[in-house]
Amino acid sequence: MKVVELLRGLGSTVAALALLVLLLSGWGLMAGYVPSRVEAFDSVLHLRVIGGAGAFLRSLHYHAATTLVVAGALHLAAAFLLNAPHRQRRAWWAALGLYLLALSACFTGYLLPMDQNAYWGNQVRLGIVESIPILGLPLADLLRGGGALNAATLPRYYALHVAIQPFLMLLPLAVLLGALGDRPGSREARRWLGVAAMALALLYLGAATRDAPLEPRADPGDAEYTPRPEWYFLWLFQAGKYVGTAGWIQSALVPGILLAAAAGLPLARPLSPGRRWTALAVGAGVWAALTGMALWQDRHLPPRPSYEEALAQRAGEIYEADCRSCHGDEGRGDGSQARAFGLSPPDMTSRAYWVEADPARMEAAIRDGSGADMPDFGKKLSAEEIRALVEFVERFRPE
Repeated sequence: MKVVELLRGLGSTVAALALLVLLLSGWGLMAGYVPSRVEAFDSVLHLRVIGGAGAFLRSLHYHAATTLVVAGALHLAAAFLLNAPHRQRRAWWAALGLYLLALSACFTGYLLPMDQNAYWGNQVRLGIVESIPILGLPLADLLRGGGALNAATLPRYYALHVAIQPFLMLLPLAVLLGALGDRPGSREARRWLGVAAMALALLYLGAATRDAPLEPRADPGDAEYTPRPEWYFLWLFQAGKYVGTAGWIQSALVPGILLAAAAGLPLARPLSPGRRWTALAVGAGVWAALTGMALWQDRHLPPRPSYEEALAQRAGEIYEADCRSCHGDEGRGDGSQARAFGLSPPDMTSRAYWVEADPARMEAAIRDGSGADMPDFGKKLSAEEIRALVEFVERFRPE
């Protein structure tokens, strides 16, 4: 049991650290985020484009959320094996409540970037909520602020995410720290402080080397997008495939049974150590099997492009449709229409062209047109598409 004690201490220490990092990074992100359906994506994209502290804070926030989910689960599993539900009832209930609040904060924070994954994933999650008998539809409408996503939706999610849910965490957090905390100067406390310092260094390293994901801007008309929930909810998503039209089994019955079992452990007869290990192994096995099946069935789905990848692909499509006939396959200005009508597009493979060309001037030429031969595309293309098109043709620049 000594190893389990260490795992419990590791889980609680890393979870507490991740929660602190989430709060601090979240406060920083609040300064640049706009909870508006029109401006939310642009505010997140701005952080990504300018880089620096803003992009780092968002990545740190993202990785800390994943760390909290994993570390919290590790703490609860180790506490269960140590019979904490009976030896420390209040601490068990507090830890369980805190973990559920953390998962609910992931639920509300998931929508805030307003990219494709956020929008369509939220549609799926609210669909699951709606299948809860009696309370589901009113609860989903309360979250959305109506029958469909509207101008009130993001402010509601934002208020829940940055104010209400963190406030609700204070009570179980205080109970848990009071029950499990070591004296500040004790050897045990100093050891776990060292563990927290190492975990913080790893968290910072992950945030510095791997950006938080951002997919293209949400497109409500994209019927081909295939949404999926977060990895830790894939098991429930997979289970929903087997209940057909009885969605309430997935949304209410299964979570209700699991929650009632976890909350009722301190009131039930204590299990022997062997039975606790067996129950945990069975639960972990079911979770792993359902998650693995979901991943296996999705193995043929096309990869989800990042914002930059999707924009680069879109720029290639624009060049193929609107530019190649004049500028040619390789930007030499030898396209079919240029030859047929005697047009003279510039040779973008020549060094002379790039002496005077710069991104701002090229964007203006695409947006407003240039001379008698170059039409304007300002009404057809967005500003971000024009910037992407400039980046696309820069591949013709000679080395």
